[in-house]
Amino acid sequence: MRSFLAIPVPEDLAEPLLDVQHALEVGRVVPPENWHVTLAFLGNQPEDALEHLHDRLSELEAPAFDMRIAGVAIFGGRKPNLLYAGVDLTDALGHLRKKVRQVVRTAGIDLPRERFRPHVTLARFRKRMTMLETQRIAGVLEAWGDVEAGVIPVGEFTLYRSIAGPDGLIYEPLAEYPLGQRV
Repeated sequence: MRSFLAIPVPEDLAEPLLDVQHALEVGRVVPPENWHVTLAFLGNQPEDALEHLHDRLSELEAPAFDMRIAGVAIFGGRKPNLLYAGVDLTDALGHLRKKVRQVVRTAGIDLPRERFRPHVTLARFRKRMTMLETQRIAGVLEAWGDVEAGVIPVGEFTLYRSIAGPDGLIYEPLAEYPLGQRV
């Protein structure tokens, strides 16, 4: 089962991101119900491994916090592969990610070492784009690069299953893990 752990981003709390998507007119937009900030990508895992992980994650303790989403940028440089909204890497977010990854590893699931660049994916682009499409992306970055989506209260994170569908990926929540009192 292809799965990952992430913080869901409620679309009603990040409405300015919809405006960015509407202005884009290029690529495949990620539907708001799929907006999230990935804490750990687990890849394909057997169901029993996820059940074991679930037991461990249910015991994880970390405080709730606020997460600020602001700015729009691309990954991929001159050949962009996705448009994203930036997420401030606070101590609380970094702490939660570190604890989640430790639990995943102690549950026997290997994770690659990777730099954490918290973000919300808004659109994905095909490998080869026309000059007009590239200009459209540049125009959106210029017009919306400083967009403020706001501060979102984070009171939980979620274990998701990723399912490939005819219209793109569908993220099905499998379990939610509440966070403790705000610090």
